[in-house]
Amino acid sequence: MSTRGAVRVKAHSLAGGLACAAAATALASCSSAAQLADAGRPGSFVPASYGGINRDVTVTCRDARSDAATLQHAINASTPGAQIRIQGGTCLLSRGIRLLGDRTYTGGNTTGTVLKQAAPMPYVLAASAYASNGKTTGDPLAIRDLTVACNGSGSTDGIIVLNWDSYVERVNVGGCGGSGIVDTNTAADGSAISNTSVNSRFDNNFITNSGKDGFAVIDSGNSVTDGFLTDNQIASSGRDAIHLQNAEGWNVSGNHLYGVGQDAVFADRLYGTTIAANYIEDFGDQQSGGTWYGIAATAQGSVGSAISDNKISNTGTRRDGARYVYLGVTQTNYGTGYLTVTGNVIVGSRPGDTGMSFSGGPHRLIVASSGNSVSAVARIRRDGPGVSAGPGN
Repeated sequence: MSTRGAVRVKAHSLAGGLACAAAATALASCSSAAQLADAGRPGSFVPASYGGINRDVTVTCRDARSDAATLQHAINASTPGAQIRIQGGTCLLSRGIRLLGDRTYTGGNTTGTVLKQAAPMPYVLAASAYASNGKTTGDPLAIRDLTVACNGSGSTDGIIVLNWDSYVERVNVGGCGGSGIVDTNTAADGSAISNTSVNSRFDNNFITNSGKDGFAVIDSGNSVTDGFLTDNQIASSGRDAIHLQNAEGWNVSGNHLYGVGQDAVFADRLYGTTIAANYIEDFGDQQSGGTWYGIAATAQGSVGSAISDNKISNTGTRRDGARYVYLGVTQTNYGTGYLTVTGNVIVGSRPGDTGMSFSGGPHRLIVASSGNSVSAVARIRRDGPGVSAGPGN
């Protein structure tokens, strides 16, 4: 776990909170005068006031071209700690919406509030830290109980998070030309943040018909770690259902993945990582060549990881010429990698399939494997260079 990074970011955020609290004591508000003036304007959003501090905002969408401006104005006029309640059915968005940190964004219910892409845009919802090319991670935010409906054009991402300790739950994201949900350390201009962006959760979401990845962690450094991706359904992804450029400290559990164009789970840099109890129906769908994985990973040295109790099959339509590996670690990036692989149920569908495959590459990989059920494959297990058995075999 990146404890030093986590402490550094949390301390920074706490300092900001204390400064805000001090300002509230002296002035009864953490908002700028301009924000307070905006909050007092008549319009389709209504902030609730507590002791001079605007905390809650209700935005009413009208399925109109003005919805994007109305919603963004309400967000910009809100104060830290606010809950932005979005109601009215469909918000017709002619541009992407920037989400300020230290706020909660909620709909009436998951399918009752629909944020609908109505023009070309790089994203439908994105953290302000991402959109404004921030140099550090944004403050925590939460997104709950709404639908992001892309129109399938271009490479539009549904939700982009560049915030630590954030929470996305009970959100439907569908039809995005890019990826459904992205947790990243890289701003819109391609520059990486200088600190960490840890401890976020993505639970009980439904991500469908993504042109690229269903859920993606984009991390050019070692910033986006120690997150939770649990109990989501991810369907019909053009590339990977789950793509973790950095899997350090992540818990990927209880997800249902199907209609996968490439790898169901790609987890680079295993380090204290848990991949458990996922149901993978298929992967490498319609591929005519290459090697595709139900779970594919690389390992890091020093700290071990666990891959357990996953159910992996491959019922999708596949062409001849491609190779399928149901669970594989392709190399250890440095040092000695440690891995337990237990209780997985693998059922193959083609005579050339491989159940489990492990390789340390130029480094060592110690694998303790037990209690796995592997059937209907050509090879149950294949070990490459650098692999040795650990206790538990």
